[in-house]
Amino acid sequence: MSGLTHAELVLIAGRWLRNTAGCSVVLEELCAATGNGENPDAIGWYCGQTLLVECKVSRSDFLADRKKPFRAEPARGLGIYRYFMAPRGLLRAEEMPPQWGLLEVSGRRVFLASGHEPKRWYPGEDPWAFKERFHDGETQMLLSAMQRIKVRVGATEFHSMLHQRLMKPAMPPSTAQADLLAAWGPLMEEKAG
Repeated sequence: MSGLTHAELVLIAGRWLRNTAGCSVVLEELCAATGNGENPDAIGWYCGQTLLVECKVSRSDFLADRKKPFRAEPARGLGIYRYFMAPRGLLRAEEMPPQWGLLEVSGRRVFLASGHEPKRWYPGEDPWAFKERFHDGETQMLLSAMQRIKVRVGATEFHSMLHQRLMKPAMPPSTAQADLLAAWGPLMEEKAG
């Protein structure tokens, strides 16, 4: 049909999560002990929300997916927002499980056929959101990714990055306060005088 492989779709899903959905953290095909057995093809985090993408290159794979325990019980699954991604024409929006979206790929472009529109906030009840999900599994995935980084760069460098670089304010508070006073000082004096 499209000639796309599963691996290619996963890369496209990761790109879509980073660029279109605006996710600051994206994990692709990360095998982690999530506690529910789910290892998504791609999952991303955007403003505390999780978006999960399952890639399908065949109808039989899509149909077999329904038998997974975390699909049968959606509260056991990962992702506040969930999508299937497939080559255009392989799947139809009306055959998606309740609350699941469909992302269709044509060439290198991704089209939202149905589902939550990324970066959109719904007033009141969001019809696409899974309120109940296996939140602990999402945390396990992040921790597993961090542990792998620690192994790659070494424990000393990892802790240095974490505590020295990430925890340090971008601008020391004293400098920020001094800059603020310097900027507003003349205006305040003018207003007082």
